Amino acid sequence: MIEPAPTLHASSAATSRVDARCRIAAWGLAVLLAVSVIGNLVLLRTALGYFRNALAIRLDPAGLKTYAADRAKPLAGGPLLVFFGDSRAYMWPEPKEPTGFRIVNHGIGYQTTEQILLRVDEDAVSLHPSAVVLEAGVNDLKTIAQMPDQRAQIVADCEANLSRIVDRLASSGTTVVLVSIFEIGDVSLLKRPFWSEDVSAAVREVNAFLATLAGPKVVLFDANKVLDDGHGHVLHDYQMDYLHLVAAGYSALNAKLVPILGTIAK
Repeated sequence: MIEPAPTLHASSAATSRVDARCRIAAWGLAVLLAVSVIGNLVLLRTALGYFRNALAIRLDPAGLKTYAADRAKPLAGGPLLVFFGDSRAYMWPEPKEPTGFRIVNHGIGYQTTEQILLRVDEDAVSLHPSAVVLEAGVNDLKTIAQMPDQRAQIVADCEANLSRIVDRLASSGTTVVLVSIFEIGDVSLLKRPFWSEDVSAAVREVNAFLATLAGPKVVLFDANKVLDDGHGHVLHDYQMDYLHLVAAGYSALNAKLVPILGTIAK
């Protein structure tokens, strides 16, 4: 018995299914290619940023040129408050509520505690501030992700530098508002291969050390009581990225900081 030949309709349907699969596969490959290109561009941009920053550090290791013009300006009367430290300090806006202080911000992005220690006299002590809000340390500790074998030394150096900065400020007569190192936020998928949860553990370790520095001229400000999501990370609504805060995060911090400043200004 001779079987009937496939109809033209059945052949066309099969061809359509093959074409549909090919189109889906092509779109999938195009999406993967686009994601790969975008990811590589992000990584390239990040690498270029670090390269430029490395060059800037070689030219001015402590960042002393950053606020050189400010140091030459005459200061108006009244007690002075300096925000001092790394990018987290630099991004900290003045409280909207009255503080009783004139406020100057001398934070510098990317700086480690070693660099901040090098400029504490020029960018803080020389201004004769009544108070300094000090936030620093995360740029030291985040390097643990790339250098896990040096973890102990990185933590020890961070603690020693912060202790020296605090001692230098307090011995000059300044009241130090010592801010705990902000916890880590959500690490993006692109950064996760280059990240380690041990950074968060080191942040907690150094914060425990900072508590031992509190004294007559050193007020501990536990920022993480304000920022914590209950699981050891910064609340998502406060995150700009895994290291930095949006305005809402700083607004929440300022709401707790202003009463502390009020006790110092009296």
